[in-house]
Parts: sequence; C-alpha cells; structure tokens
Amino acid sequence: MPASRALLCALCLLLVTVPVMAQAEPPCGIVDSIGYPVNDLVEGYDDFSRFRSRFGGIHVGIDLAFDRWGEPVRAAMRGVVTYADVAGWDSEKGVVIVAHDMPDASRVYTLYGHMEQFDELPFPAVGDCVTPETVLGGVGWPSRGRPHLHYEIRNFLPDDGGPGYIEGDPLAAGWFHPLAFTALWQLRLAAGHLATVAFNAIPTRLTLLPSNGAYALASEESVASAALGTENAAWQVETDSEVVGLAALPSGRVVAYTREGQVILLDNGRYEALWQSPDPAALLQTLGETLVFALADGALQAFSPAGDGLWQLPPDPAPSRLLSFSSDGETLALGLRRDAGEVHWRLIGDGGVIRHEAHLARLSLLTPAGDGSWLGLDGRRFFRIVADQVQELATLDRSPGNAAAVTMDMHGNSYVYAGGADLLSLDAQGRQRWRVDWPGARSALPPLLDTGSGCLLYALDARGDLSLINGADGSLQRRIELYAGGDGNSRPLARLLQVDVDERVYVSSGFLSLALLDGWLLGGAATQDCLLG
Repeated sequence: MPASRALLCALCLLLVTVPVMAQAEPPCGIVDSIGYPVNDLVEGYDDFSRFRSRFGGIHVGIDLAFDRWGEPVRAAMRGVVTYADVAGWDSEKGVVIVAHDMPDASRVYTLYGHMEQFDELPFPAVGDCVTPETVLGGVGWPSRGRPHLHYEIRNFLPDDGGPGYIEGDPLAAGWFHPLAFTALWQLRLAAGHLATVAFNAIPTRLTLLPSNGAYALASEESVASAALGTENAAWQVETDSEVVGLAALPSGRVVAYTREGQVILLDNGRYEALWQSPDPAALLQTLGETLVFALADGALQAFSPAGDGLWQLPPDPAPSRLLSFSSDGETLALGLRRDAGEVHWRLIGDGGVIRHEAHLARLSLLTPAGDGSWLGLDGRRFFRIVADQVQELATLDRSPGNAAAVTMDMHGNSYVYAGGADLLSLDAQGRQRWRVDWPGARSALPPLLDTGSGCLLYALDARGDLSLINGADGSLQRRIELYAGGDGNSRPLARLLQVDVDERVYVSSGFLSLALLDGWLLGGAATQDCLLG
C-alpha cells in the first residue's frame, strides 16, 4: 500500500475511533438530575455578578444558607471530586470542587466555599464519586462574614478555589449563573424538552424568526441571532447605542432600533439599510413589512425597511400622552392617555386607515386575539372588537389591576386574568366556563398568556414560572420553573411566550435562556382527553 494511502487510512481510523472513545461513560456517570447543595433558598435573593467594594470585585457565585452554621452541604449533581481542602481559603475556611459530565458532553465544576469539616460531616477525598445524596461537609463560618455557603458553577479551574470575585463579567469569563443554570438543566433533563439555549448576557429584546426557526436578541449595544438549540451565534453586530426595539420582518430580516434613533435593517447579519428614525423616543411596531413609529403625542409615521416614508397620521387633537403601542402583524393598537383621564384607543390598518376608535374611562387594555379581532378591558367591562364591531362579552366582578391580561383560543373561548386571585374562562358568547384561583405569582407586571390548539392555557408570570392549565376546567396540570433573575431583574424586558397549533411552546423568562417545549407531552391527561374528545 502506498505510504500516502496508508496515512490517509490511519487518519480515517482516527476520525472514526476518537468520537467513539469520547462517548464512553465517565467513571462517575453522566448527570441525570440537578438540584441545590442546601434546601430553603431565600426567594428573590441573587448576588451573582454583584459588585462589592469591600472585596474589590464582582461576585462569581451566590451565597446560600446564611446563619446555618454546620448544616450539611450536598453535591448538586453526580460527579467526581477534583479538590477538597479544609483550609482552601485560609481563614475563609474550606473548599470542595466536584466535576460533572453533562448529557451534552460538556464538563462543569461546582464549587462549595466557606465549608467546614465536622466529625459527622467529613470532606470527601479527591477522586471520590458523589451523587446528590452525598454530603460534602458543613456550612462554615468565614472570618469576614456570617456563616454561609459560597456556591459556584464554572467550566474551568478543577483544582483551585479561585478568586471568588473578579473585575469583569463572570459570564464572559467561564462562570455560570447558578440559579439560571440549575433551572435550565432541570428543564433539559425533564420530559417535554425539545431544545434550549443559554445566553451569555441578559437580553433586553428577544424575537423569533419564523422564516428560519431561529431567534434574534438584543443585549445593550449588540444584536445577535442563532438557531434554537445552538450555543454559538450565527451572526452578531454592534450598534451605536443601546438597542430599545427589535422586530422580525416576514422576509426573515431583522430591524433593530437604538436609543440614539438609529434604525438598522439586517439580513443574515449584513447591513442592508441604516437610517435615522423621526424621534429617538418613539416606539416601534411592524405592520407586515412596514415599520411604524408612535411619537409621544400619538402621531404615527410609517416607513419601508429601507427608510422611505410611506404614510403619516396626525397626533391626537386633545392633549394626551402615549400609553401603549402594539401590533398583531396586521393591525396596530394605539392607546393614548388624555389629560382628562380617559384612554383613547385607535385600531389602525395598512396604509394608516383607522379601523376603529374607542374612548375608555377606566384603566384599560387592548390585546390581539390571534384571529384578527382584539380583546379589551374597560374597568369591569370585557369586550371584543370584531370587524370594527364591538361585541360585549361580560361584566367582571371587579375592576382589573395593572397586571390584567387576556387571551383567546382558536375555538373562541377567552381567558381573563384581572389581577389578584382570579382566573376565569368565558365561551364565545361570554358565558363563564370556569373560574379558579390564579396559579402564578402576583406581580405588578402582567403575565403572558397564550393557547395553542385550545387544549391548554399557558401562563408565564413575572417570577418565571410557566403554568400549564387545562383549558376545559381550569385545573393546573404542571408548573415549570424558569429563572427570571430575581430582584435584580424584577421587570424583565425580553419575556416571551408563543405557542403554535402543534403545541410547541417557545418560552423565555426574560433572563438567560430560551426554551422550546412539547406541550402535548407536558399536558399529560389534559391534552390526551382534549384530543380524544
């Protein structure tokens, strides 16, 4: 055999055998569950990436179990101990590090700091296999603070306690947010998971690109896009200032709008157009391929994606200020708060044609129903606008609060959360189908609601909990906990909930991840009964 051919065959063999060898299960196994090293986390507390002048840097972990000195600390996942030293941080006590082989072939390390060894709670030895039931030691009492556990997840430093604090962004340096990482992997390891992606920065805007199954997100002064389920961006561009608006056009192109008023049209990451908006403070919505800006006085100006002027609507004749601006892709809803206190709504179609106007006296909302109609709340009055006609549906028991939300399924059944404790469903004629206690967290931020086939109602609250509710009777079928960032992200700007007729659920709490879930599987008996009946 010629030498060159022999070398080629040897390389072919290497290419075939190396992946097979790499797939061999690690001696301590692959992670099949994930939790926290201690119980009873403090709700809302999150000090990851928090700057502390006392230590001169940004925190790379989270602190848990305050004032619980000596409490057992357990491994968060199965893995192998790579470091264990009772004096790893000198007077700041001991450190244990465990390596974990994840199902996606990645390896991460959990670090347990400020640990102490007690007679009944010894440290493990390097090389020991551990599981979530394995005790690694006890919560220690560092010299510079109260008893607590310092907990990290990172992808490097298997045998070094590390700094605890750094100058830059921990997410960019190899650390993971422990709360977000745990919630994401609990989802990935559960039934019904189709795809997920973790972000390395908190997005301020997030949109799906239906033409190619990808997503686009904005974070501060950058815009990026990737396919769901991939970690690496297909493209990323930098802008002149913070991105305050982001929209996907039907053609698959992306429009970004910056705080300085710059409008950027991107086609697969390439600049196709760059122009200046009429007002940097204007709000942006899309109407098909048309970009429409709402100014503070209620005036509308429409442009082509290339920046050519198309049409305008004058401001509201009465003194007023912009309250709300939304779109269902075919119609715009513009809400203006007049000085007299009432809210003036306009529904506007292609070409700037005003299809409907309404004057509402109470705190109100208009939201698209998904079939071209709009659902509205005016105090206790619940109504629907269909083909420019108002259909009165019901009078609620109480006026809605700021957190009110409504939606409608493909069968004409509507779902109303008016704030507080009640969630109710009405049929197409406005008759009550059921009424239940609201299953989510109560917040000043409205939940996101959506339905797919009509079998389930999905509700995403401000805390990041996704509730799956039986559309037939209102019973809670499942709750999925996503992490929304705690108190540091109390009003997430990039929340997303979108369910298609195939019951595929796209969901993001507005923090560090986006997930695609199988609603048919997650709904259990509720979806099976619905399909059969």
